[in-house]
Amino acid sequence: MIAKPKNTMALILKPSAEDRDALFATLSAFREAMAILGGTKGANLVALHEEAYEEIRARTGLPSRMATLALRDHGRRQADEPINDIPLDAKLFAVKGPDSVSIATIGGRALVPYSVDGYRPGWSDFAEARLVFGEASISVQIGVQTDLSPHKESTMSNEGILVRLGRVIAGVVNNAVDVAESSNPVAVAQQAVREIGKIADEARAALGVAMAAGHRLKAKADDLDAEIRDLDEKIKTGLEKGRDDLARAATGVQIDLEAQREALTKALAENAAEVAEAEATLRSVASARADATKRLEDAKRAEKAVPAAATPSQRNDQRLADALAAVERVTGVPGKPTGGAAEVEELGRLQRDDAIEARLKAFREGQR
Repeated sequence: MIAKPKNTMALILKPSAEDRDALFATLSAFREAMAILGGTKGANLVALHEEAYEEIRARTGLPSRMATLALRDHGRRQADEPINDIPLDAKLFAVKGPDSVSIATIGGRALVPYSVDGYRPGWSDFAEARLVFGEASISVQIGVQTDLSPHKESTMSNEGILVRLGRVIAGVVNNAVDVAESSNPVAVAQQAVREIGKIADEARAALGVAMAAGHRLKAKADDLDAEIRDLDEKIKTGLEKGRDDLARAATGVQIDLEAQREALTKALAENAAEVAEAEATLRSVASARADATKRLEDAKRAEKAVPAAATPSQRNDQRLADALAAVERVTGVPGKPTGGAAEVEELGRLQRDDAIEARLKAFREGQR
C-alpha cells in the first residue's frame, strides 16, 4: 500500500517566455472552468459532471483530466477565494530528471526546468500536486513521503534468483570438480546441490505469485468488459427513450471504466512477462541442478580413485633407502649388504602380494 504523503516538496519552475505564457493561459482557462462551476446547481460530482463537464471542455480547452480535477477542486474552495493554483495528478505532470518537469497545458505539454526548494511539513490536498502561481515565481508543490522505513523484501525477485543461481554455477559447482586438490570437493558439490534446491523452491514460489496475480487481473478485466458492454445497451436505451441526461451520465461512467481497462491491459502484459521470466528461471534452475548432480557424481568417483596414502612403515622404508643411497654415493661403499639380496627381494614381493590381497578383500566387503 502506498503511504499517505506527510510532506510537501517544492519545485521552483524556470520557464521560458513561451512556456510561461502557456502556463498562465492554462491558469486563465482553469479560472474560467471554476466560474462555470460556480454557476451550476450540482450538489455532487456526478451532477457537476453532467451539468458542466462538456461545457468546460468546449469553452476552456482544458485537458480532460484537468477538467475532471476541477470538479473536485470546486467543492473545496470558498466562493470568493482567489484562484492561483491548479490541481495536478500523474497524468498532468511528470518529473523527467534532476532538472526538468513535464506539465500539461492547454497548448500541449511543456518541459520546464526547475530547482528544488526543499521540503515542508504537511500535505492535506486531495491532488498529488499543485501548480502554484505566486507573485514572483511559479512552482509545483508535490505531496511526498520522506520518512519511509526501509522495506524488506519477503520474497526474492526473479532477477535476484537468477543472479544467485549464476553465482552458484560459476563460483561453487565448477570449483567442486575443477579444483580436484581442494580439501573436500564432494562436500562442496553437495552444498551446491542443496543451494540450487533452495533456489528452485524460491523460483517456484515466484511463479506461483505471478500466476495468481495474472488470474486476479484477468478476472477483473472480464468484469470490466461485462460492465462496459452492459453500459452500451443502457446508453442506447436512454437515447431511444429521449433521456439524454441519463445516457450522458452512463457515457461518463463507461469512459472511466474504459480507462481502467486500458490500465489493466498494461498490467496483464507486464504480468505475462513476469510469468515468462519465472518459467525461464525454473528451466535454468533445472538445468543447473542436473549439471550439479552430475558434477557431484564425478567428484565422488574422483575421490574413490585417489591412491591410498603411504603407511608409516612404507615411509620409514623409503627414508632408510634414501639414507643408504646417500652413504653409497659419498663413500663408494654399498649401503646395503651384498649377500642375501635375492631373499630380501622375495620377502618384498610377498609383502606386496599380501597387501594386494588385503586391498581386494576390503573392496569385496565394501569397506572401500
